[in-house]
Amino acid sequence: MRWILLDRVASIKRGQSAVSFARIPEASWVSPELLLMEMMAQTGGILAGAESDFRQDLVFTKIEKADFPGPFSRGEEIEVLASSEEARPEGGWIDAKILNSRGAQIAQARFLLISTGSLVPGVPGSVTFHEAFMEHFKIREKVQA
Repeated sequence: MRWILLDRVASIKRGQSAVSFARIPEASWVSPELLLMEMMAQTGGILAGAESDFRQDLVFTKIEKADFPGPFSRGEEIEVLASSEEARPEGGWIDAKILNSRGAQIAQARFLLISTGSLVPGVPGSVTFHEAFMEHFKIREKVQA
C-alpha cells in the first residue's frame, strides 16, 4: 500500500470483516471522496489479504458502486468497515462503509480486489503487505479465525 491513510487497524475477522480508523486528511489538493474510497480499499485489502496470509499482492480492479453522501469534516476521526461474504485467496467483492464520529454513514462502496500473486517478479514477499506496513499496524496479531 503506497498511500497509508489509515491511523489504526482495530480488527480483522478472516473471511468476514475488517475495521479500521482514520482521519480525513487536510489535503486540499485532492477530493475527500477519493481519499474515502482509498481508505475503504485499504481496509478491504486487509480483509482480502488475510485469505492468503498476506503473501500475495492485491490490485483494486473495479468499483461496482460508490456513494458519498457526506458531509465530510477534514480532520474528523472516522470508522471504516469492510466486509465480504465471498473473500477467497484469489480476491473477491468487498462491501465497505465509513461512519463519522457521530456514527452517521458518510460513504459506502462495493468493489473488487484481485490477487496478482507477486507484482514484482523475483522479489520475495508481498509489495502490498510489506513488513513495515504489517509491523506498524500489528496486522498478524489482529487476525481472528
